[in-house]
Formats: sequence, C-alpha cells, structure tokens
Amino acid sequence: MEIVSLIVGIVDKYAVEPAIRQVGYLTHCKSKLEKLQTEVDKLSAARERLVLKVVEAEERGETIHTDVQNWRKDAEKITEEENELRKPDTQAKMSCLRGVCPNPVLRYKLGRTSTKLKQAVVNLYAKKDFASISYNVRPQDVSVVSDKHYEAFDSRNLTVKKIMDELRIPNTDLIMVYGIGGVGKTTLVEQVLRQAVKEKLFADAVMVRSVQNPDLEGIQKEIARKLGMEVQESETMSVRALHLCDRVKDKKVLVILDNIWESIDLEAVGLPCLPNCRILLTSRTRKLLSSDKRLQKDFELRVLNEKEAWRLFEAKAGDVVKNPDIRTVATDVAKKCGGLPLLVVTVASSLRNRSTLPLWKNAFSRLKVFDNEDPAEQEAYSALEWSYNQLDDPKLKRLFLICGIMVNHSVYTNLTDLLKHTIGLGLFKNFDSVEEARHALHAWIEELKDSGLLLDTENNTLITMHDLLRDVAISIASKGHRALLRAEGDVLKEWPNNKDFSENCTMISLSCKNIPRLPEVLKCQQLEYFFLHFNGDLLEIPGNFFEDMKELKVMDLTSPRISSLPPSLLLLENLRTLCLDNCVLGDITLVGQLLQLEILSFIQSKFEELPEEIGKLTRLRLLDLSWCSKLKVISPNVISRLTSLEDLRMKDSFNGWVPEGVTGERSNASLSEMKDLPLLAALSIHVPHAGSIPRDLFTDKLKRYQILIGASWEWYDADETLNTLKLKLPTGCELDNGQEMLLKRSCENLYLDGSEGADNVVYHSSSEDFQQLKHLHVQNNAQYTHIITEEVVLRNLTTLVVRDCNSLTFVLSSSMAGNRVSMEEIVSTKEYGCSALKDIGSSAIPFQNLTILVVVRCHSLKYLATYTIAKTLKRLRTMIVGSCERMTEIGATTSDGDDAGNDGEISFCQLESLNLSCLPSLQDFFSGNCIVKFPSLKAVNIYECPKLKINSFEWKSSPELQGVQITEHY
Repeated sequence: MEIVSLIVGIVDKYAVEPAIRQVGYLTHCKSKLEKLQTEVDKLSAARERLVLKVVEAEERGETIHTDVQNWRKDAEKITEEENELRKPDTQAKMSCLRGVCPNPVLRYKLGRTSTKLKQAVVNLYAKKDFASISYNVRPQDVSVVSDKHYEAFDSRNLTVKKIMDELRIPNTDLIMVYGIGGVGKTTLVEQVLRQAVKEKLFADAVMVRSVQNPDLEGIQKEIARKLGMEVQESETMSVRALHLCDRVKDKKVLVILDNIWESIDLEAVGLPCLPNCRILLTSRTRKLLSSDKRLQKDFELRVLNEKEAWRLFEAKAGDVVKNPDIRTVATDVAKKCGGLPLLVVTVASSLRNRSTLPLWKNAFSRLKVFDNEDPAEQEAYSALEWSYNQLDDPKLKRLFLICGIMVNHSVYTNLTDLLKHTIGLGLFKNFDSVEEARHALHAWIEELKDSGLLLDTENNTLITMHDLLRDVAISIASKGHRALLRAEGDVLKEWPNNKDFSENCTMISLSCKNIPRLPEVLKCQQLEYFFLHFNGDLLEIPGNFFEDMKELKVMDLTSPRISSLPPSLLLLENLRTLCLDNCVLGDITLVGQLLQLEILSFIQSKFEELPEEIGKLTRLRLLDLSWCSKLKVISPNVISRLTSLEDLRMKDSFNGWVPEGVTGERSNASLSEMKDLPLLAALSIHVPHAGSIPRDLFTDKLKRYQILIGASWEWYDADETLNTLKLKLPTGCELDNGQEMLLKRSCENLYLDGSEGADNVVYHSSSEDFQQLKHLHVQNNAQYTHIITEEVVLRNLTTLVVRDCNSLTFVLSSSMAGNRVSMEEIVSTKEYGCSALKDIGSSAIPFQNLTILVVVRCHSLKYLATYTIAKTLKRLRTMIVGSCERMTEIGATTSDGDDAGNDGEISFCQLESLNLSCLPSLQDFFSGNCIVKFPSLKAVNIYECPKLKINSFEWKSSPELQGVQITEHY
C-alpha cells in the first residue's frame, strides 16, 4: 500500500497539479488579469514616487545609482507589457463567433502570461526601497565636455604640444603660459586640459578660472571642491591646506590656475612642490612666474599670424566675405584686428553676414582711428590697456608710450635711437652716466617684454611691438589732445590751430607723406617731443617756427634737406636731444649755441665740416657721427673741448686724423684730443694708420668700443654689441699698454691681419688674458705655426676663423685640455689656404659645445679628429670638410696612445648635415673597427671622394636621412 500511496503522490504532483494549473489559466483568465492590474498599479505608484526623488537629485547635480536606473527601466518595461495585455483589441480577441463563444487558445495564453507577469511585478515591487538613490560626483570642467569651438591653429598646436611634452615627463613642476589680454591663453589651456584628460595623464585634473584678484581661500576651496573634497566652512585655511596636500600627494594631479593677476603662495593653498602635482598657470605677465625652488618653464603665446587670423575671421564673419566687393575691405578689417583672437572674433561676429559695403568700410574706419565705442570691441582694447595699467613704474608707462610712438613710424626701432630720445626726455635723471642709462633701458625693455607689451626680436639692438599694442599706445598718448601722431599712409591736411592743441600737446610725431608747409609759428607751449620724417624733400623752416615751443626737449628731423637752420632754434633753451639724421645739411654753426644739448646725432647725414662752434657744447654726452661719408674736416680742438662727452661714435665716417708729431697749426682733428675727455667710456673709430695713435690713448675707462686700426678694414661685420678690435699692425709697430689692455682684458671680437706685430698679440700671452674673447679671426700671416699657445686659455671662445696662414701647424695646443669648453665653431674656408695646417686639436681637448665644424684647403691635415675628440662632439650639427689633399680619414688614432677607436663606437647625436668634397685621399670616416652612428642625420653630400668606402657608413642609424648625394665630378 505504501508503494501505491507513493506512486499516487508522485502522479498528483507531477501530473495532476500541473494539469489543474494549466486549466486554471483558461478558466480564471479574467481574474488573473485583474490581479495583475492591481499589482502593476502599486508598482506604478512606487515608480512615480521614485521618479520624483530622481528629479530632485538630478537638479542638485547628483548622479543616479545604476541599480536605481535599472529598477526604473524594469518597472517601465513591465508596465508597458501589462498595458499591452489590457488593450481593447486584445480583450476583443478573447471571444470568437462574434462574442458567442470564448476563444480558449487566447484566454489560455493571457492567463498564463498575466500569472507570470504578476509574479515579476511582485518581485520588482519588493525591491522598491533603496538606501540611496544618488551620489555626488565631481563635475567635469565645461571645456572637457567638447572641443567643438576650438580652432586648431598651427601656432597654437605647437605650443600645446610643447606643454603636453612637459606634462608627460617630470621635468618641471610649474608651467606658465603668458601673453597679452585676449590672445587666447584660456582657450589654449582648456585644450591642454582636454588632452590631459583624454590621455589619462593624471588621476585628477582641475581648472580654476579668472583668478583676477587672488583670494587664496577662495582658490583653495574651489580646488578642493573640484577634487571631490568636502569643504567645511568652519575650517581654517591652514587646516584645509593640510587636507588638500594629503589629497594630492599620493595621486598624479594637474591644477590649472587661469588668468593670474598677482603672485600666489601655492604652498599656503596646500599645493607644495610635489613630484606628482603639476601646476599650470596663465597670466598676462611673465613676472608672476613663481620665485620658489620649483622647476619652471614658461611659454609666450603670441597673436595669430595673418593667415590664421583671416581663417578665424572668415569663420566668424560667414559667407559674406566671399563676396568680391566685401572681401577686399574685409581683409583690411581682419588685418586691423592684428591677430588678437578676442578682437578678431568680436569684430567678425558683429559683421557676420552683413552684406552692406558701407557698413564694412565704417568698421574699418573705426578700427583705424582706434576710437570706436562698441562695447564688445572696447573689451578687447581694454584687455590690452590693462597690461599697460599694471605697470607699477611711471617711467615704464612712459617708455611704453614712447616705444609705441617710435614704432608707429618704423616697424622696428633701434635701441640707440630710443636711448637718445629717452635721455632727452629725462627718463634717466637719477643715473650718472650714459652707460648706466643704457643698462637701465635694457632692463626696462625686458620688463615690458615680460608684460607682453614688447616683442622679442632676433636682433637684440632692435625693438618692436604688435600693431594692436602700438595702437593702444597711440590711443593712450593721444588722449586729451596730448599728442599729434601720424604714421606713413596717414594724412595730415593742416596743422592744428586751436586752444586745446596749443595748451595740451606734448608730443608730435609725423612720418606721413605730404606734411603741410610748416606754419610761421607753431603754437605749442607744452611740446616736449618733436619728430618729423621726410623723404629727402626740402624742409623750409620759417625763422620764427620754434618761437612758442620753449619746453622742447627732443627734436628729431630725419631725411630732409635743410639749407639753413632758423634763428628761433636758439630759443630752445631746454633742448637736450637733437637728431639730424640722414639729412642734407648746409651751415650747422647754430647748433653750437644750444648749450644744454646732451645728445647730438648726425647719422648718415651729408655735410663736410664739423665747425669749431660745436666745441661750445660742454654738456654734450653723446656725439654720433656714424656713416657721415662726406665729413672730411673736424675743426681742431672741437673734440677736446667736449669735456662731458661719454660716447663718441664715428663708424664708417671721418678718419682723417692728423698724425702724431705734426708741428704747426693743424687743419683737422687729432686723436690726442681724446685724452682730454675724462668721461669717455664708449668709442667707435677707424684709424687707417697705426702711427696716428698717441701712446696710451686708451684707458681702462673705455667700457664699450669698436676700434679699427689699419686701412683695409670694413665696418659691415663689426657687431656693436661686442667690444671689437681689428688690428693690422705695420712692421716695427707694437701695441702700447692701453691697446694691449683692451685687447687682453675686455675684447670680445678680435681680428688680426698680418704677421708683423700680431705675433706679439697672442703668442706672448698668459692664462689670464683673453677671458672675454668670443670670436677670433686670424688672416694673412705667413709666419704662424700656432694660433693659440699653451699658455692661453680661451674659456669663452665660440668662433675661430683662420685664413691664409700658410705655416700653421697647430690651431690649439694640448695643454688647453679641460679649459676650452665653449668652442662652437671652427671655420677655415676655401680661400683661407692653410696649406701647412697639420693638426686642429690634440686628443686631450674637449669640444662638447662645438656645433659647426668647417675645414677646407688644409692640405697638411691627415685627419680631422681623434677618437677622444670625436667622442666629445655631442652637439655638432654641421660638418663640412673639403679640399684637404692628404686627409685619409675624418677620424684616426694617434701615436700618443689614443687607440681606443679601434673597437669603439661613436655617435654624432645631433649631426644633421654632412658635406665631404674634393678629398682625393679620403678612404674611411674612422680607422680601425670603430662604429660611427648618425641618429639625427638629414642630408649627406659627397663630391669627388673617389677612394671613400661609402658602404662602411652606418646610414641605417639615420632614420631621418632623406638621401645620400654622391657626385664624382662637379
């Protein structure tokens, strides 16, 4: 019986119960649908309550937990499924034969589906309660979200790449991007932030914007919040700094502080110098670069070039600029924006799709005169003027305005001209000498560059500024009728004749064409600065022209023809600087009556005599007679009477010095007159005959000089920034103590021509001599066997040029080992003909700073360098070797034990260009089994080297090599 009961139970469980359940789907379909609806209504109510909570959390900026989002999706899906079951068309299908007979198949399916769906609803409803539906998350900086509006210009891409390179390697702790307002610093560092986030360079990267008035605590709080820290208002700044430091010390963190206006104590904020925490700053001035011990790097961001500026302008202005009538004036408008992105965008946007030509012309006119009142454009201009207003020193502000005025009539301004004008205007009243004023001017120029108000130039004797900044300077200087300024291309129809001009104008600078005829009297009572630039036209100055400008301090008349100077010139009792440059002059005796003159310049002017009246200028500190090719006579004793003279410049000018020992009345100046100038500190002269020089003419008071002695010398390569001596000494002529003192103690650029006397210059020198020498040129010496002896140590030598020294056996001696560390260039060019040169340097001499090596027509040379020397040529970029008949290899071992080259390896790491020509005996680059590599080589040219084993070169080590050019015959 037990077995029967068991079998019956199993049958009941696995056969009867399922059968009853299946029948129930069919018979109880309607009730099951009603029960499902009840549960779904409860679920829908719970879902709606949750939705309200989610909306509130999202409004608070919180992120919804994933399980909450999934529950909502599941609830919505189930609700939709239940709705499908309750649709009228579904209900209608539950009966057949027009409702007379129920549809058993569909009712079964609906009963079964509703039962399972109800259970799913019950299960989901049971999970409706969440401990937390959302959480706070650090929001991404808006710039990280999209770069849609970022314009990828080449100039910007290069800077971004350099910054990213710095961020990838731990070379620097702090990076500064600086530049004038509106130049695009913020946009650039936003791109850096995007790339840093994209590349996952840092665990955290945050950006704090517009820190214009440094509130250290505010900056600290914003950084902390953006790093996800909880900011307690009750905490002190020092306590919060400790928490912030703990937060960043164990993770790689990038903090960007944008638009810094003042120096920030990063350590007080909580950002000490940590190897994993990198700081990126932007500012309008380089001076804010941190002064602590962080490793720092700065990048200047300049304006867009013309092509980039037009591309941006075109994008913002729209298709209207494609209209030929509009395009011409549109390009002019774009140029007036000067490449400043803020101004380009502002102006172009305001003109977007404006097709009326007069409107475009009006925009150009407004920009041209720089007095528009458009608020958006004024924002760009005010960004530039802000940099000017941040200059603390009034003298710096004044210097900036003077630079703008001078650049206004010439793209580049010579620092010497600027010095002459600023001395006359009284910017250096507290400086005792012209030399001190020069040093101060250089320092101030650097400050203006640091503030982004001046541009760097390749030639450090010139200055320039951006067009927009020039316009800002002109605008500021012109306010209140204080200046009358016209550049080339501008128009001055008539001279002002009104009360405002007469009483307020302090500066006039005109370089425009067709300057109106000068008035009989220019009424300008406060005028201090007067500059006129002509184009060789005759300038007729009325006799009373200067009568009402008695405050004039600086007058510069450039390039006119002046037949005579007016009598009213004598009324200029306050005139300190007079520049009559590039003029055709008649009688200049009146100049000698301007007794307060300190600066007198006649550069490139045509006049034949410097009259004796000039000798009355006992306050004169600088006299510039450079390139006065017609000047043949300087009245005797004029120079000697200029007892305040500190700077005398006579480049390519008068050289008719009366020789020493001439008796009787002199008709011209003598060099001995310079002995009566106790303050002379700067001198540029040419003395064709060494015998004209009085003994001990030169003293240690001479700080700057360019002195040419000998008839054959030219001025074209005499660098005015270097103390230069060019000597060609005749037979029997030796240097006196003064000349030798200059040569050995302060000369930086030395030229020696001939053997007589020159042998005594270098050959008999000690280790203390020539410490300032940077460039040495030796030529036309048939007697030299050595250029530099073992006693001479040239620590700062960068260039050595040897020409026509046919007995030369050594250029550098072996005892200079360890001392000659700055050589950058050795040159011996084709025409130099050093046929007896046997050795350029011994194996002990290091050449680690050598960048250019050129050796040509040195017929006694068998090799260029030994293994030891070659190993030091890490910075060599260019190697040219030619016409050396006996040279068998570029490098070789020597008999003095330098045999390491047999099995070694040499890598010319930075060599980019290799040129070998006319070397009939050359067989190999290096002897023995030495392997030579050129990882940076880009160009190779080989001409007439018939024995050279080309295949022995390791060209495979040169990934950038574009090809090897081999020519057997020219």
